[in-house]
Parts: sequence; structure tokens; C-alpha cells
Amino acid sequence: MIKFRLSCLIILFYQIAFAQTMVFGYLKGEGGKPLDQATISLGEDRAIQTKSDRVGYFQFRDVPAGSFLITVNKSGYDPVTFTFAVSSDELKKDLGEIKLEYNPSSLSVGVITLTDDDLSTDEGSTIGQTGIGLLQSSRDVFSRAAAFELGAYWFRVRGMDNRYNNIMFNGIPMAKSHTGRPDFGNWGGLNNVVRYPYELAENNALSDYSFSDPGGTTYYDTRASSYRKGLNLSYSFTNRTYQNRVMATYSTGMLPSGWAFTVSGSRRWMEEGVTDGTYNDSYAYFAAIEKKLSDRHRINLTAFGAPSRKTGSSPNTQEVYDLRGKNYNAYWGWQDGEKRSERVKRIFEPIFMLSHYWDISDKTKLTTTASYQFGYNKSSRLNRFEADNPSPIYYKNLPSYWLNSGNESEAEYLLNAWKSNDTSITQVNWDRLYNTNYNAPYYTDPYTGEVGKRASYFLVDDVIEDKTFNAATHLQTRFTDNWKFFFNVNYQNLASDNYREVNDLLGADFVVNKNYFLNGDGSDTSIDDYNIMRPGSVARKGDKTEYYYKLYKQEVTANATTRVNINRWDVAFSVLVGWNESYRDGQFKHGLYADNSYGKSGKENFLELGFKTGITYKINGRNFIALNTGYYESAPTLNEIFANPRLDNTVAPDLTNQKINASDISYILRAPSVKARATGYYTKIQDAVEISRYYSQGVGLDGTADAFISEVLTGVEKDYLGAEFGIDWKISPTLTLSGIAAVGQYTYADNPNLYILSDASPGLHDYGKAYIKDYKITGTPQKGYSLGLRYSSPKYWWVGVSGNFLQDIYSDISALSRTMNFILADVNDPDSVYSGVTEESVKKALKQKQYQDVFMLNANIGKTFRFGKYNIGVSASVNNVLNNRKLVTGSFEQGRYANYTQLAADQARENPLFGHKLYYDKGRTYFFNVYFRF
Repeated sequence: MIKFRLSCLIILFYQIAFAQTMVFGYLKGEGGKPLDQATISLGEDRAIQTKSDRVGYFQFRDVPAGSFLITVNKSGYDPVTFTFAVSSDELKKDLGEIKLEYNPSSLSVGVITLTDDDLSTDEGSTIGQTGIGLLQSSRDVFSRAAAFELGAYWFRVRGMDNRYNNIMFNGIPMAKSHTGRPDFGNWGGLNNVVRYPYELAENNALSDYSFSDPGGTTYYDTRASSYRKGLNLSYSFTNRTYQNRVMATYSTGMLPSGWAFTVSGSRRWMEEGVTDGTYNDSYAYFAAIEKKLSDRHRINLTAFGAPSRKTGSSPNTQEVYDLRGKNYNAYWGWQDGEKRSERVKRIFEPIFMLSHYWDISDKTKLTTTASYQFGYNKSSRLNRFEADNPSPIYYKNLPSYWLNSGNESEAEYLLNAWKSNDTSITQVNWDRLYNTNYNAPYYTDPYTGEVGKRASYFLVDDVIEDKTFNAATHLQTRFTDNWKFFFNVNYQNLASDNYREVNDLLGADFVVNKNYFLNGDGSDTSIDDYNIMRPGSVARKGDKTEYYYKLYKQEVTANATTRVNINRWDVAFSVLVGWNESYRDGQFKHGLYADNSYGKSGKENFLELGFKTGITYKINGRNFIALNTGYYESAPTLNEIFANPRLDNTVAPDLTNQKINASDISYILRAPSVKARATGYYTKIQDAVEISRYYSQGVGLDGTADAFISEVLTGVEKDYLGAEFGIDWKISPTLTLSGIAAVGQYTYADNPNLYILSDASPGLHDYGKAYIKDYKITGTPQKGYSLGLRYSSPKYWWVGVSGNFLQDIYSDISALSRTMNFILADVNDPDSVYSGVTEESVKKALKQKQYQDVFMLNANIGKTFRFGKYNIGVSASVNNVLNNRKLVTGSFEQGRYANYTQLAADQARENPLFGHKLYYDKGRTYFFNVYFRF
């Protein structure tokens, strides 16, 4: 008996000491309905999977102690992830009932992320446990409507430019060093690949994978095993940015051999869009191969790219729209019976990534990725040499110019041509360009002796060829059940070739490498040579012309984030340190900038520092208060460092880091039938740089020069102040009411310094203060509202409708017109005030243009069908059902007239010669989609 008892004790001790836990739970849908055949994956790599049974039950056996991630997927429901912890003394872990949100249109929404506490059915029991219990969604109650309803109308959340949106693939940032903005076209068409981000830290929230910008961080994990196993085929028909789209994605999941494969591909194309003369022909591909080397080591190779060829559309003055309608586009013309555009953008920048995943222990993981991106970004345009401007919307080609000049017969001729749509006048006249070149004067190449016709008109490509190496590592560890730590290091090295090359000679033999604007008589002087090391040279198809320079940048950033959960509090803190160095290397010695265009510039170095804090207080299981605040410095981009990089090495004066202060506070409600968020926010950006390039008249310090200029604003301050409210109310299990309101005030907060680089007078000229304080920041409506109603049937179909209202839409201002140059004929003489200048007259002339508010109605409908393991879905949506064409999606002052006398006279005309240029919304658009998945 004693031996028997001793044996039992030994067995019991062994079971306790070496026990592994069984984890189980139940999946429920609307009204507590059990959900079967849902896929539940365990672990970040989703290598272990199971299915729920008829009562919604699922389980995992032999789960060791530690912290784990579970992902739940079911067709027609929002995907759900949650984390939970297993302690060493638990034999069973009951996750309770996990409710999935019914959403048959879930193909277009984000992943819902739950913490451990959200799984508890006892609200009171969650207080004091690990995890704060706040439901976080990659498209929360406000952000979902803002993205899918208002976002269709160029609405930006909190007014933030996408320069402040951090997008990462496997830890690699996708922002371009030139602009600081991600190029979404690099993965355009890969919807199935980027549908569900691994992490989405919205707006000012802290991220585990980076020091998040004010626009937030979106992190994608492209491990082959992380994608849903099976085949997904879809076809879409639309009139938006393309007409047809086909997509196919196949994923094997983790195979018994330890390999996993995911491939995806798509094509998007249209012969012609809503806007005249536009087309799109774009492809995309993605491949991920993962190998499980051991229980603790995996590697993953990812490759993706999106070669595309598409055309642009022109901004026009209101006069042009009145003559030809809001679908008019000046960039195309007829050639041999086909529409040909002068503005064609061709992009192919493939990316290769190799990632290593190392589970150092149950508590610590290290992910390291190296990537290389290369390719080209080419944008074509017409150019000319000793020839008239070929653009049909050049001011001298419009009726208003000749009417204002007193030539009524020419004005009447052009008016009739525009109204009757004589495309030899209203569009690019390719035949005339070719005929001009056929009759062009002969020129002798001084280096080869070849005599040929030099082009009066020719097509060029502005080319950017980036070669970017990135390396990133991400360490995460769990000190205790309620204390986590994350550490990220990123390195980037960029070498960029930037040049203009000859695309098409339009029947001529070559291009002369001279700038006739600098020397209109074309005489043989060095000032007009693009490269005085080869004066008088020519360029043939594929040769470089006008400018050629290289940019180099290397950057290192590191940030650490820690998260601590204590009772009702969730506290996070993040710090940033970074360093970068940039320089320019000119390959042409420009005649106008002979002393500062060729060779390497000085190296510009910047040190970045920052900190952020996020605090969430859990009032109870349904009510939360969240505060995020931070300060950090951001180095200027390459386009902000070099004031006129195409021509010389000049660096923007007073250059320093941007200083960004961002704070927000939110009340969040997560009740069974109502979800809501109310937020107040304030962001201040200081010491920003803004550079604009255009042709202007009256810009000399004596007010007489006409020239191409680079306008440089330094020390710019911007304020972004506003409030957000969103609500999602389940009136019944099938009927949902949603609404959002975004009220913002985005303004310039100071009068920055303005400098001019002008071809009329080389060098940097100080124009003093630009008085732009309190003018509105543009690029988005400053206020937006949406109210929607959706019916979701238990039989897997839905229908929805929403009304959207946009307010406070402004035109971008010309800062040069807000300097003393505007009112003084000579900025060095305070008494040289232009005639007619008064305080009231100047205010009237410089009043910022505001466009009318607009209402937009959207509707959508869809249904999914299930045939065993097969799923078929169809959906359709219509934006702007009422075809409201009054929405201005972008507008700017031309800045052509830089002084009061010129601008006031132009504004007094019925049709100003240089009025605001703008874009209108495309009107009613539709999107139809059908998919097949198993």
C-alpha cells in the first residue's frame, strides 16, 4: 500500500512538474449561434491549426507555459486575433466564448485584435488581470468609416500627409528617402497579401515595431505560413483607377515537410477611364517561401513587385472646365487614329526580403530581415527648344487671352474651336509637333560631325533609379506576464540616379543640350549649356539630357518600447534615436551654376531623438480612457535638403529637424451592441521645409524679372487641432447604424522665411517673411461627416447605404505672393508701393479660395455562398450615387503673378489668365467584385 501511494505521488508530481495545458474555447456568432468550420491558428507563425465543431468548440492539447497568439478566421466574419497566457500550474485554459462579428463584406475590413481580458464573460473578473482588455481594431469604429466612406473623397484623417504614415514589411520601412512618403504602387494590386496587417497602430498610438509617426504604423508580416491556406480567385469591374482586375492567390500553409509557399498575382487595366485620355496597365506579383529549420528557427524569402504603366490627368482652370467639362484632360491628342498621352508614368521597383525568425526562448523572440530594392520610376512629358508651348491649356491658347488682348476675331475662333471640340486645338496636336520637327533647322554635332535635324519638340522621361539596401531586427521579450519589451534597429543605404532622358524625338534626329530660356537667341555661349564639360552636345533617344545627378543617403534608427499592465492601467513608453547622412553628386556641370553643380556636395548630417507615452485606463470591461502623447524630431527628406537638385548643390537655408508634438485623448466604449470612440487631438509641426517650383513673373528683387524659380520656405509651423467621434450601434442582430464626425482646423502657425533660387539670377535670394499665418493647410477637407445603415442577413447577404458630408475645402496658396515682394516694386525700397495697394485691397487679392461643401451618397450590396469548403462571393458598391461633380479634390494658386498690380488685374478679368488650377471628383463610380475561395 505504501509503495502504491508513493507511486501515485511520483506520477502526480511528474504530471504537475512537466504538465502541458489543454486550451479550449467556443466560437459564437450573432445571437449566440455556434460557429463551426472556423479556422483557429495558434502561434505567430500559425503553424498549428484546428477547426471548430458543430457547437463551436475547439481545443489545442499540450500547450506549454507562455504567451500565445491565436487567430480566428471564418468566411463572412471579421478575422479575430487575441493573446493569452498559460501558467505552469494550469492543466486547462478555458478561453470562454469568443464572439465573432458578422460581416459578410469582411474582405474589405481589417483584423480585430483582442487581449486576453476580452475573452472573459465576467466583466468584473477582468479587472486586475494581465492585459488591459481594450478591443483594438485595425479599422476601429471611426477609422473604418473614415477610410471606406470619406477616404474615397480625398479625406485625410487628422489632416496628416502620408509622409507621416509609417508602412513596414517585415520590419523594413517603405517610405522613399526623396519624399518620406511610401509609394503604394510598389505593392498595388496585391490586395490579398496586404489585406490584414499584422499590427496597425493608428494615428498617434504606440507601435511595437517602430517609433510611430503621427499618422500611425502599419506592419505587414509576409511569412508564407501566415496566409490563409487555400486558393482565392477574384475578378473586379470598375470605373475608378482601372476597369478590370483579376487576382489569384494560393497558399499551402505549413506542410509536414516544414515548407510553406504563398504566391499571388494580379492584373489591372483599362483602355480609358472616366477622365479623357487616361489608361492603366498594371501587373503585380508576390511570392513567399518559408522553411522551418527547427522548432526555434525559420527563414522566409519574400519577393514582390508591381510593374505599371499609367497616364496622368491635367489640373485645369475653371475656364477650361467651363469650355470642355470636368472630364477634360489636356495631356493627350490623336496620333494615327489613337489617343496618345504625353504624361505616362512607368514604375517597376521590385523588392526582395530574407527574414530569419528565432524563438530564443518561450519569452524572447528575434526577427531579422535584410532587403534590397531596385528598379525605375519614369515620368514622361513634352519638352521644347525654340518653339511655342504645345499645351492646349497654355494661356495664349485660350479664348480669354485674346479677348483680354483686344483681338476679338482670334478669341471668337478659339471659343468656337473649344466649344466644338476641335481636337487640333483642344488636345495635343501630335501632327503639328512632327511637322515642326520635319522642318526644323539643321545642327552639327560638334563631337561626331553628324548633321541632322535638331528637335523643336521632343518627349523626355524624368527618371529615378533607386538602389536601396535595408536591414532590420526586432527583439521582443516578456519579463513577466504583465511586462513586455520591444527593441528595433533599422539601417538603410540608398544610392539614387536621377536624370532626364530622351524618350521620343518625334521625327527629329537629336536634341541640343542647351536651355534656350537662358539664352533665347541660341548663340554659342556656355551659360545655356546643360553640361559645359561637353558644350553644344546633342542627345539621341535614350541619352541623358538637361540634368543628371546622384543622391546618397544612409540612416540608422533604433527605438525601444516597453508595455506594462497593472490592474486597471496599461502604460507604454517608447524612445527613439536616429542618425542619417545625405549628399548630392552632380554628373553635369551646368553653365548657369558652373561653380556649384558638378561633383559632390557637402554631407548633411542629422540626429533624431524622440519619446512617446501611451496610457490606457480601464474604467471597467466596457469603458476606457486612452491618452497618447509624444515629441520627436524628424530629419528633412532629400527633396527638402537640396533646394534645386536638378541643377546644383544648394542646400535649403536654416536647415534643421522637424519638431513634432502630438497628443490625443479618447473615451472608448465597447458594449455588446454599441461601440463608440470620442477623441480630441492636437499636433504641432515646427521647422518644416516646403519647396515649390514654377514659372513666375515679377520676382526679381526689383520686381522686374520673369524666371523659373524654386521657392523655399523654412521654419514652417503647422497646427492640426480637432475632434473625432465614431459610433457603431447594433439596432438589432441584423441592422447596424454607424456614424462619424471629424472636425478639424489645420492652419499655418507662423510666418516662415522665404528664399528664391531663380534662373534669372543664380544664387539664393532672401525674400524675408512669408505672411501665411492662419492660412489653411490643404490637401483634405477639414471637416467630414458620415452616417450609414447596413442590413446583414443571417443568410450571408448584406446591403448598406451611407450619406457623407465634406466641409472646409481650400485651395493651396502661393507663399511668394504673401511676401513684401507682392506690394513693393523694389523690396529694398519701402516707399516703392504699387499703385492701388491698401490693406483691404491686399486682403481681397490674397484671400484664400474656399470651395463649396458637398454631400455624397454611397451604397453597397453583396452576398456570399457556401458549398461545403467552397465559398463564392459577389458584391457591388456605388460611390457618389447622385453624381455630384462639385467636389474639388485638389487646387492651387498658380503663382504666375507675384506682385499686386499683375494679380489684381488678372483677378478682375471674367476668366483670369492664371486663376486657380484644380481637379474635380470623377462623379459616380462603381465597383463590382466576384471571388471564389476554398
